[in-house]
Amino acid sequence: MFKIVYFLLFTLSTLFSQEIHFKETKYIYALDNELSKVGTLNITDNKVILQYKSSDKTVIYTAQNIKIVSKDDKEIYTHAESVEYDLFFKLVLAIYTNDTTLVLENFAITKKKKTITLLPDEYLSSILETIQYEKDGKKLKYLEIHFTNQDRITIEEIQ
Repeated sequence: MFKIVYFLLFTLSTLFSQEIHFKETKYIYALDNELSKVGTLNITDNKVILQYKSSDKTVIYTAQNIKIVSKDDKEIYTHAESVEYDLFFKLVLAIYTNDTTLVLENFAITKKKKTITLLPDEYLSSILETIQYEKDGKKLKYLEIHFTNQDRITIEEIQ
């Protein structure tokens, strides 16, 4: 079933090929500190590429695997071996393709006006409290990930 979903997703994603510039802000509760960085997501017909402006590391997500590439190293993981990246990229694809079925196995989804809230299943609820996002047409207004340890990540599309 997973392979069919991935095949359909990447076949249809040519309609959604785009480059997305974003700002990511992480709030670390234990340090009472915020860190921000700027990045780019390239969503193409057969992969998603994540790059941060201040990093030489690139993360490439495909139906087959997840690659983390830097100048000096290349690591390849299965989706099961890199659950965090797998979940992140499924979330990104669900938001940008407006296909929340990609995250249904891990989240209950509610919508109030324009805000979509994802409530984690029992497996993820020990780490995540909620994920909320809102879009204005095709543009992401914000994505907030709230963790149980009071950390949070906010992502806003820029440009």
